[in-house]
Amino acid sequence: DNSISILDLLNVFPSCSPPLNLLIEHLPKLQARPYSAASSPLYHPGKVHIVFTVVELPTCPDRPAPRKGVCTGWLAELVSHMYDTAELKKDFPPKISIFARPSTSFHLPRDPSVPILMVGPGTGIAPFIGFLQHREKLKEQNKERIFGDTWLFFGCRSHENEYLFRQELRHFTDSGVLTHLKVCFSRDPPINAGVVSPKYVQDFLKICSSDIAKVLTKENGSIYVCGDAKNMAKDVNDALANILCMELNMDKLEAINTLAVLRDQKCYLQDVWS
Repeated sequence: DNSISILDLLNVFPSCSPPLNLLIEHLPKLQARPYSAASSPLYHPGKVHIVFTVVELPTCPDRPAPRKGVCTGWLAELVSHMYDTAELKKDFPPKISIFARPSTSFHLPRDPSVPILMVGPGTGIAPFIGFLQHREKLKEQNKERIFGDTWLFFGCRSHENEYLFRQELRHFTDSGVLTHLKVCFSRDPPINAGVVSPKYVQDFLKICSSDIAKVLTKENGSIYVCGDAKNMAKDVNDALANILCMELNMDKLEAINTLAVLRDQKCYLQDVWS
């Protein structure tokens, strides 16, 4: 069973005590974990920021003890003392080994006048913070250039507890770097009684359907999707197809083919994980 680890077996059967060298010899090598950079080198020279959610695996019939994700649990432990003390101990800052892997296509358009749509619920917002930081610096360095509209569709469960980068997003909207911010909260009650609020990013896409169709088909814009591949990315793709059908009177097959063309043109890009 994939949900049972060797550590679980050793805890259940304390009499089993294999030699450490034999155990290490037969343990599989840990795979590198890819993370999207949540910063721009123009904004934070020589540094890279990442965002992660600690994976919590509760007990179940197939898992005798709760545990955390291997990498996210380790990262959380490394930085836990930052929350316990008012100031990070400068003598022993946490260190991890990383290597950079440049993205071949998931980056801002070369032409800053191209409008962009960014869809990133949860930690899927990470690369878009880097995008907005980069765009802000470009605007400062090129005051005479024309910059296209920027749309961000962000979603999380709770406004109070999970609204990542709230202050940064407010700064980007106030400065005009982010022209359209659409945020939804799946677990919060509606602000106005009797009014159905969008719960997920794909719901907000449908609300802004005419603008999205215009950006993708008339303004030659680009759309970026980052986050969960299993559910969110599929739901967003379905929402985009339905938007094209509704706004441009396409049939479903024509809408699917249009999205495929956008992918081929590197105008519909995904950075997703399962």
